[in-house]
Amino acid sequence: MAEQLDVINLALSHIAQTPITAVQLAALTGNVQVEAALRLWEYAREETLRAYNWGFAKVQQALVITTDYDPAVYAYAYVYPTDCVAIRKVNVQASIDNTISGKYKTVYDKEKSLQRIVTDIEDAYIEYTYDHDTPTLWDSAFVVAFAYRLAAELAKPLNGDDKQAEDKGKLFDIAISEAKRYDSDNKNEPHEGNTKSNYAEARG
Repeated sequence: MAEQLDVINLALSHIAQTPITAVQLAALTGNVQVEAALRLWEYAREETLRAYNWGFAKVQQALVITTDYDPAVYAYAYVYPTDCVAIRKVNVQASIDNTISGKYKTVYDKEKSLQRIVTDIEDAYIEYTYDHDTPTLWDSAFVVAFAYRLAAELAKPLNGDDKQAEDKGKLFDIAISEAKRYDSDNKNEPHEGNTKSNYAEARG
């Protein structure tokens, strides 16, 4: 189980920086490494979550319909989940486990200052990546990828090294590819009750 301190120190080790202590991290300020890591933490975490459909952060649930927004050319408008960092699929319940997604768009409701999901799918379900911020529950592959992403962001402010930042960014891409390959090699067959959707088209 990784803690925030473990992830930060792994990232620091990737760019040849000395590790920080729990006391330094708890103080929040007074240490240039701590301040840089905490400043970039949320950005790097969300980018790593968006990069892949991580199993530990996967949510499947019914969308909540809204009647206070006109979906224009679509039949239905749904509430955008507030804890969603990336939509993976929108479909009927029977097809949400399949690799396909129905057609949908995300639009901005400027009157309510909210995002909406519009689609022609009635009683739609969504699969999305949850804004997971509990390090002790993260998958080890995510920790590896996240540490590279954080290292790429820290290389410039701590080392002034653009090339190092680029190299760690490439290692982040490799870590994401490895996570995808592992999932592909160990993928379960779809549930036998699933059927293909009539909306098996690319996202609109």
